Amino acid sequence: MTQFLDISGLCARIDADGQEKEILKGVDLSIPPGEVHAIMGPNGSGKSTLSYVLAGREDYEVTAGTVNFQGKDLLEMEPEERAAAGLFLAFQSPIELPGVNNANFLRTAVNAVRRARGKDELDAVTFLKTARAAAKELSMAPDMLKRNVNVGFSGGEKKRNEVLQMTLLQPSFAILDETDSGL
Repeated sequence: MTQFLDISGLCARIDADGQEKEILKGVDLSIPPGEVHAIMGPNGSGKSTLSYVLAGREDYEVTAGTVNFQGKDLLEMEPEERAAAGLFLAFQSPIELPGVNNANFLRTAVNAVRRARGKDELDAVTFLKTARAAAKELSMAPDMLKRNVNVGFSGGEKKRNEVLQMTLLQPSFAILDETDSGL
């Protein structure tokens, strides 16, 4: 059976305070299409690091191994290419983006993914209708789209905003890093 995500011998390190620290040491994981997996372990065991490496965070260096995602070499893709291919990372602690309107942020992300997938961009009116309907389905306050991204949001609002992002971006593979953190 073809794996949706296939990780083999993955090793990665980060430069921490001027010293390289190897965090992932030979991770092997195969996930067939349609399965849900939970990766559990103590603090510092590499769960978030694995998430960051899969998403393409630049401060992590892959030193060995392969990662195939839907038949493509994920490690050769830029972070935005990974997103366009269907990968989504919900952060443990979503950051605030002062001065960045949530609706504009979401529309930019959605249209970037649509372009990469060969689809037409959504105009502002169509996008806002879609976003408002999705926000309503998630029982989000109507003003959430007007606010700056995560600025002044409670922990629950930040997590709900990420669910809104997933709803609008429609990823084929979502990584949810400590979904209950900050609640």
